[in-house]
Amino acid sequence: MKTTKPSEFTAIAIGILAVCFLIGMIGRFSYENFPNLVSPLGVEFGWSRGTIASIYSLGALFTGLTGPIAGILFDRLGPRNVYSIGILSGGAGLMLAAMADNIWFFYLSISILVGFSAACCGNVTNSALASRWFREKLPLALAIIYSALGAGTLLGLSLSQIFISNFGWRQAEFLLGICVLVALPVILFLPWRKLAAGRKSAATASPKADAVLPVIWTMSKAVRTIPFWGLSAVFCFTGSAMFSVIIQAVTYLIEVGLPPIEASVSFGITGLFIPVGMIGSGYLIRRIGLLTTAMGSYIVTLAAILFLWSFETPDQVWALYGFILCFGLSMGSRGPMIGTIASHLYRGKNFGTIYGSISVGSGIGMASGSYFSGLLYDLTGTYDAVFLYSGISLLIGAAPFILVREMRKQP
Repeated sequence: MKTTKPSEFTAIAIGILAVCFLIGMIGRFSYENFPNLVSPLGVEFGWSRGTIASIYSLGALFTGLTGPIAGILFDRLGPRNVYSIGILSGGAGLMLAAMADNIWFFYLSISILVGFSAACCGNVTNSALASRWFREKLPLALAIIYSALGAGTLLGLSLSQIFISNFGWRQAEFLLGICVLVALPVILFLPWRKLAAGRKSAATASPKADAVLPVIWTMSKAVRTIPFWGLSAVFCFTGSAMFSVIIQAVTYLIEVGLPPIEASVSFGITGLFIPVGMIGSGYLIRRIGLLTTAMGSYIVTLAAILFLWSFETPDQVWALYGFILCFGLSMGSRGPMIGTIASHLYRGKNFGTIYGSISVGSGIGMASGSYFSGLLYDLTGTYDAVFLYSGISLLIGAAPFILVREMRKQP
């Protein structure tokens, strides 16, 4: 008699997906509303675009550098504690930003506190928790969880712009902080003993995996492997490409001629397509392979940059819609791929620490992209150099998928 393999999507596993999605959405909500502050801060303080972008880029760098800390906290303290720390840090950072009167206060509130919140409530911790419950379905599970980026971005940008338009940017930041802290009681009273336990079959490597990787992975072993640095490079250069556009997109759309709320919502709508792109990529990985799916995602991102570059007047709606669709479908789609590869290669009790260290590349990429885009704009006075920089970074970011054998073979 043929036996049916039990599905990994049990009721509690679906609950894990919902919890990770909520946590990820909070982390992105706290951080991705910042593009709406570029114009108000420039008007109030008279700062250059590069100076304002440095707040965002330093936060991205801090998120990446504290990724290993978030991973260690997850491995040592468990998900409830690290998620609670992240929510407290994000809410406090946003509320303190409402009182900022100099650049250093913004570095403390937004860059450090909100940046650390994004690490604690981000892909490192969520991937570590999901890897305890999923194995064969891990690409799809991570795609669903990572799609919280879209929901958090859309909600953060839209709500932030509404608050700014009605109350000003300071009150907006304070209200956003309260919205984040409201989630804390929900997180504290979830049944974490059961949620953190994991699924035995997911935590235990398959015989095939054991034959390929007969080691207990530690940080010192992982950093001596080529895939570790290949995954970090993908995070770094792809993040640099994406965030060089993200930090400038709303202001660019306003300068082209869109009203501020319409510009913010238009960019926020990309978030609606992020779940489609992420879940679709998780499905395609299993159907056509990771390499083909990855290369396709980079082509779609390049198309998005070209569409935005072509958008020069408000009546060119085809270019705006093309950018929204392509950027949304490809934004973050490499994240589940990297998480899946890392989980297959470095699964074990130290996975949170190892994946957190890999994610340092993401922080460096996000920081460099957002900072250099502002600097390039200040130096040239146009966005041409910004878009060119983004395109080149994308090409470099795609290279490890082709060059690193272990990455081509996964999952």
